[in-house]
Amino acid sequence: MKVWKFVLEDPETTVQMPAGAEVLSIGVQREQVCLWALVDPLQPVEPRRFVVVGTGWDVPGHGRFLGTVLLASGELVFHIWEAAR
Repeated sequence: MKVWKFVLEDPETTVQMPAGAEVLSIGVQREQVCLWALVDPLQPVEPRRFVVVGTGWDVPGHGRFLGTVLLASGELVFHIWEAAR
């Protein structure tokens, strides 16, 4: 098992992750929204969709809330969801 970082570059990002990957945390690194996941690199990859939602925006209808991040010294607040599979 390994911990891998994935950058969420857009409001909706599909990431190719090894099957069964477990999201560990959400954060900001160098002003980019990132997630870290525990993965088994030997597993086949599968697409997983993540949505970045600003405060006051509509949230995805189905999915799992993962966490909140702050950008621009806390001026921008975003909430990250994994879309239902």
